[in-house]
Amino acid sequence: MNLYKKMGRVAERPHLNLPEGTFEEELGLDGFYGPVSHLYYKNLPTGWSNIQRSSFQWNDRKEAKEEFLRPQCYKKFENGKGGDFFSSAKILFWNEDTAVYIHQMDKDTEVYFRNADASELYFCHQGNPILESPFGRLQVETSDYVIVPKGVSYRWKVKEPTYLLRIESYSDYFKKPETGILGQQALYHEEAIQAPLFSEDIGLEKSCVVRIQKEGSLTDLEYPFDLRALSGWCGTLYPYALSMRDIAPAMSPIAHLPPSINSTFVTQSFVVCSFLPRPLEEPPGALRVPFFHSNIDYDEVIFYHTGDFFSRDNMGLGYLTLHPRGINHGPQPRALKKQADMKRTEEVAVMLDTKKPLKVSQFAKDLEIADYWKSWMPK
Repeated sequence: MNLYKKMGRVAERPHLNLPEGTFEEELGLDGFYGPVSHLYYKNLPTGWSNIQRSSFQWNDRKEAKEEFLRPQCYKKFENGKGGDFFSSAKILFWNEDTAVYIHQMDKDTEVYFRNADASELYFCHQGNPILESPFGRLQVETSDYVIVPKGVSYRWKVKEPTYLLRIESYSDYFKKPETGILGQQALYHEEAIQAPLFSEDIGLEKSCVVRIQKEGSLTDLEYPFDLRALSGWCGTLYPYALSMRDIAPAMSPIAHLPPSINSTFVTQSFVVCSFLPRPLEEPPGALRVPFFHSNIDYDEVIFYHTGDFFSRDNMGLGYLTLHPRGINHGPQPRALKKQADMKRTEEVAVMLDTKKPLKVSQFAKDLEIADYWKSWMPK
């Protein structure tokens, strides 16, 4: 999104007549050519008191070895332990361009996280957490997407058990897809974008720690002040939320459209699509379930959020599937039989299609339903 926002007291224009007693920082992507924001700090943003290797380091990329190619399904991870953002991180899949995590949190995160490797996309499966950053407080609801641009310092505050899906993008930042002849207001409108609520009078802390990820390694920056102490900010680069309730699915009353028509975010290496409730195709004899396909250039991951997934048998909420390139897939036998009686689909799901093959973690492997591939076999 290229939507300009101005919050609080800012300069007359970047680098000109800064608010008294502030220091301007320019945060931008693609060098000086991409989206950018200017933040007006009340303390030097380089005024740290210490820099050191973090005592916490990711230790999660243990790859599971696959014996043969097959569709795969994984149960929702529920161990009751919870944790904060860092301790709850569980990696599922990854390649050179992306990584997919889940976070099952029940504790506030006190340390800020700054990802210097990737822009991030969250999907809130459960809970109503708050994202805190120098841009302000972003209230997140269940069924919201949250975009956190690369380089933004943030932390999560939770009031109840919270379940997040997190997708890292290493090679590109997340963009709205081109909608062409559908028009610029198709899928979702800029009015649906929720920016952080900024206040210069927030309750600040005496110090803070920012944990930076660079090439997978974590470094801690300690500051003798709160990094959220700003007079204001302005620009086109900031965290934001988009509710699935504000996305209008594209559809045809006659022919079943490919899932890519409902792409919500795109990068040069993968796309994220939203499956939402909608009327099904009307004509007698119309194929109302996803057609059998071999999307040979993509691996496909689907996260099942809520609703009735009528093209799949026994799919639980929070389950994930991985349909790797090279093996065809599509509706299961039960869905084919009942499609003539269906008028609507009520499923809500997130789909990730990647150009490069995904590696599967041993953690995900331990959640796999071993005989999922047999659910297509005639009964």
